[in-house]
Amino acid sequence: MSRFRRAAHGVASGYVVLAATAVFSLASVPLALHYLSQEKFALWALMATISGYLSLIDLGMSGSVARLLIDHKDDRAGGVYGSLLKTGWLVLFVQGAIILAAGFVLAPLLAAMLDIPGNLTAEFVSLLRWQSALLAFSFATRLFSHLLTAHQRIDMVNYSQITLLATSYFLLWYFFRNGHGVFSWIWANAIGGILSVTWLVVACGKLKLFPAAGAWGRARWQYFQELFGYGKDLFLVAVGTQLIIASQTMIITRTLGLQAAAAWSIGTRTFTLLSQLIYRIFDVSSPALSEMFVRREDALLRTRYKTIVTLSASFSAFVAVLYALCNRSFVTVWTHGKIDWPTHNDLLLGVWMMVMAVLHCHNCFVLITKRVAFMRYVYFIEGVVFVTTALLAAPRGGLPAVIACSVVCSALFSGAYGVGRVSKHFKLPVREVALVWMTPMLKVLACFLPVALAAGWAMRGFAPEICLAVFVALCAPPGLYLFLRFGISTTFQMELLQRAPKRINPLLRFIFVTATP
Repeated sequence: MSRFRRAAHGVASGYVVLAATAVFSLASVPLALHYLSQEKFALWALMATISGYLSLIDLGMSGSVARLLIDHKDDRAGGVYGSLLKTGWLVLFVQGAIILAAGFVLAPLLAAMLDIPGNLTAEFVSLLRWQSALLAFSFATRLFSHLLTAHQRIDMVNYSQITLLATSYFLLWYFFRNGHGVFSWIWANAIGGILSVTWLVVACGKLKLFPAAGAWGRARWQYFQELFGYGKDLFLVAVGTQLIIASQTMIITRTLGLQAAAAWSIGTRTFTLLSQLIYRIFDVSSPALSEMFVRREDALLRTRYKTIVTLSASFSAFVAVLYALCNRSFVTVWTHGKIDWPTHNDLLLGVWMMVMAVLHCHNCFVLITKRVAFMRYVYFIEGVVFVTTALLAAPRGGLPAVIACSVVCSALFSGAYGVGRVSKHFKLPVREVALVWMTPMLKVLACFLPVALAAGWAMRGFAPEICLAVFVALCAPPGLYLFLRFGISTTFQMELLQRAPKRINPLLRFIFVTATP
């Protein structure tokens, strides 16, 4: 199977995962709100944020293992590949044990720091300790997903996630119904996680990704040093990233209260899902880009990377406009009016979505080259500046101030740095990367934004259910057409026409007018 086909399978299955995740979120939130109070629901939301911080104990080792396996996967019988696997697993297992211990010790302290109400403190502590145990298990078993990723079989990882989501929702309903409260989430994910890991192990075995017999080698200090040398840079980036994209819930809890945090968690749920939809384009392509870099296929790497950046940026424009148009109505319908979510929040989040889409590509590309340099500090500096400014701005400006801080910090720090590094790597003018590559995105915005504004103005005063139906039915199709027509380069359109299945080729020829001979 070629790189293109593996990437296509990865993207397609990844979108199935995101669809399954969306269905899970859409169904699980009303289910949880039915059985839980808003305060207990906020505890549930806090667990995800705290788990992200506990995951920083990874120290970048997970990304390091996945990336370094690509350097050695072409020689699975040489011993280095097997030794690297053993070393990586040992590191991940020890980190899981550290997470388990840290969760047990820090739970009471975090309850005090976050000012959790006294009647919820015991439940918060117990919930966090169980969550730490689940996270420790995931660390000890995540090597199998790294192995599949290194061999560009992300589709198999995606199938395991679909299994996890489907199983977890049924179990979540079962435990809620039987009175387990907020702990239902723990028990459901525990059982689903075991099934998911079993799938990954079987997939690795059937695809013969393990080293040959006698070529496993031993865990070695030199490989740990190699993993740690790259991993420490990934860790510093991860710390900053966590501060930038996952601190909002904790900041809002501290400054505006648990109910505001619950509103944030629900109001931004689709933002998170849609952002993952956009990032999936680069993330699935990352192993193939890494392989091109390792094999020094420079011309192909530049062409493919530019295609991925312009595609991600243009897609983010389409998604961001549609999100800003629909999300308020969606939240109202979804929560039966229990959550009030203003439109100006969605407008700001739409801008942030586009900024994050571009900087995600640029900075993740820097990471796959393993030449991290000053980027190891840029994200951390940005995170510190964001947390400081958001803590000061939130009491005065509320949620819009927090979002505005996110947008400004992302653009000025990691966004600007990523453009500079990519320009330097490919020896291109900054103007070309920052502006010329963004021309398709600007075309999509220029064409789709007036359509969205007209629809929003025309539907003023209508019930949210009607607004949502009209927006999705009448705005999404033309927006998708505009993305495909103007958001994809002519060269890539021609390649898609050549590679696409014959049954959809006529439709693509209708859309890709300039690419048709």
